[in-house]
Amino acid sequence: MHYTNQKIAEIKGIIFDMDGLLFDTERLYLKAWPPTGEIMGIPITEEVARKTIALGGYEMEEIFQAHYGLDFTLEKARPVIRQWITDYVAEHGLPVRPGAREAIAFFHKRGFPLAIGSSNLHHVVVAYLEEAGLLSYFSTIVTGDMVERVKPAPDIFLQAAANLGLRPEECLVFEDSPPGIEAAHKAGCVPIMVPDLLEPCDVTRDRCWQIFSSLEGVPQRLFD
Repeated sequence: MHYTNQKIAEIKGIIFDMDGLLFDTERLYLKAWPPTGEIMGIPITEEVARKTIALGGYEMEEIFQAHYGLDFTLEKARPVIRQWITDYVAEHGLPVRPGAREAIAFFHKRGFPLAIGSSNLHHVVVAYLEEAGLLSYFSTIVTGDMVERVKPAPDIFLQAAANLGLRPEECLVFEDSPPGIEAAHKAGCVPIMVPDLLEPCDVTRDRCWQIFSSLEGVPQRLFD
């Protein structure tokens, strides 16, 4: 699909995913899972962790349990991986993806209301945005623990659009993963993909309005 001036004129709000789009945290999670498994006494590999990218907690737990048995639970894993990432960020800083700050600032300056639509937990999203100094830009944050179904279901984006006081078709959604694009498509939003660790398949490409390799310069290309 290709954007048109008419479609651009209909956009009134912007919804951003977070992990893998604004922050390079998907790679950070992959790096964190093996040491997390070591602490838990479970030989978690990056290969298995990669299968959980962009999934909600229930689906993630199912995949890990299929490989490692019922000894793995997110209830046990979350505080361990959270501490590993907290220590990493304290030492190295939060990795912000290229063009993310500039894109947020551009849309904010243009007067678009901004939302976060993430399958992550609310307190984690807030902590990351605070760490990066970006929290104040967003009018609303909708996360996986605030809705009945996470991506690829449309619930997160439907709620984010409603919180912005807009119809889904008035919202541009920036996503990095196929499940996120599917969720935005099902919600009736306008999906733009900036791939991170998961490349789009043909179905995902068909769902996307546009695909860009980076957020750098994208707002200007769309709205200037």
